[in-house]
Amino acid sequence: MFYSTRQVLDQHTVLWSTVPALVAAKGEFDANIASIEAALAVQLRDITGHTEAKAVAHEAMVQQTVLMAGGVMAFAVATGDEGLAEEMNIYPSELRKYRDSEVAQRCQGVHDAAQTHAAALVDYGVSAADIALMQQLIDTYLDLVQQPRNVITARKGATSEIGLLVRDTLKLLSRRMDMLMRRYLGSAPDLYRQYTNARIIIDRGGRGSAVVEAA
Repeated sequence: MFYSTRQVLDQHTVLWSTVPALVAAKGEFDANIASIEAALAVQLRDITGHTEAKAVAHEAMVQQTVLMAGGVMAFAVATGDEGLAEEMNIYPSELRKYRDSEVAQRCQGVHDAAQTHAAALVDYGVSAADIALMQQLIDTYLDLVQQPRNVITARKGATSEIGLLVRDTLKLLSRRMDMLMRRYLGSAPDLYRQYTNARIIIDRGGRGSAVVEAA
């Protein structure tokens, strides 16, 4: 109905553009439609891509963690640090059991241990570049963990915003524009007829289609 009403007004700009109150109301009407469209775009965003990207990042982080933990564990055993060796005794199956935030913390612990012993680990096949890459993988994963949640939160906000915008736009039409358009009932009957026809809402509810006049 909003689009139909806007189309009629746009087609007859010459007739109503001399009335400042109508020009102002039309400007608000157009702005509200644009805001509704923007909120709908947020509401309809798909998180499937985020979920798939997170799974890929999770696996990359797990693999790098296991590789690095192996080097750190070998170093720990060689230097008699049994506590560190046990901490680094990690398998992919273990990491895959953790929840999102927990697995990142576990991987971060491996990274930090490697960072602490970076100089000695070079002889065990762990380079500074490997350690930097692991931090990058952890950071990437954490960013992706947040994205679906952020999208869901944004969707909820957009849903509320759409409701407010629709109510505000209906009020703008019924309380202002409809009243102002009455002036054309006699002077421009075609415009008035097209406008009132456009202002009819099609109710496509569960009980079939019905036509009701907008309030």
